[in-house]
Amino acid sequence: MVKRSKEITTYEYFKVDEVFFKGKHRDYIDQLWKLNQIQNSYFARLVDLYSVAAILGLKLKRRSKEEKDDTGIKRTIQMQQLANTYQTLSTIMKMVLIMDDSRKLTFEQKLESAFMIPEDKETYEENMELFNSYARGGIEYLYEQLVLRKPDVDEIYSDFRVANMVALLKNPISIDELDS
Repeated sequence: MVKRSKEITTYEYFKVDEVFFKGKHRDYIDQLWKLNQIQNSYFARLVDLYSVAAILGLKLKRRSKEEKDDTGIKRTIQMQQLANTYQTLSTIMKMVLIMDDSRKLTFEQKLESAFMIPEDKETYEENMELFNSYARGGIEYLYEQLVLRKPDVDEIYSDFRVANMVALLKNPISIDELDS
């Protein structure tokens, strides 16, 4: 008689599921990144936008919920890109799990959650949603600063894209934005 061992499922961040954006966040991404069109994009790859946006969202304490969208149109970060950027994303996830205060955990509990692989699907999904909510908040911020912002009259750049990038680099995050 052959005994089958119980299949063990691991829920390692950025190794289980692709990442999807829909609704307004998909539309914002379309303004910030265009596939194979680096000259028309602020980021070379969607995974780069995702990484930077998560850090900005965390820094600004800005989260955003996923929107319902019945169109079926979405932007997807493929598993291969997630795998190729795993070390970076894993480090950002640890920062999110340590610095986020919304879960009402002690510092020790935050550290434990940051350095352990989730034992169940529920924890994995909750933590991925936390990360993605910061990424969506960061995408909104980048959209506001790089796409919606109208350059000042005295700015010397005729190209709005260049003017907005330079303005963001000169003063990336103001104190007022951190306090809100």
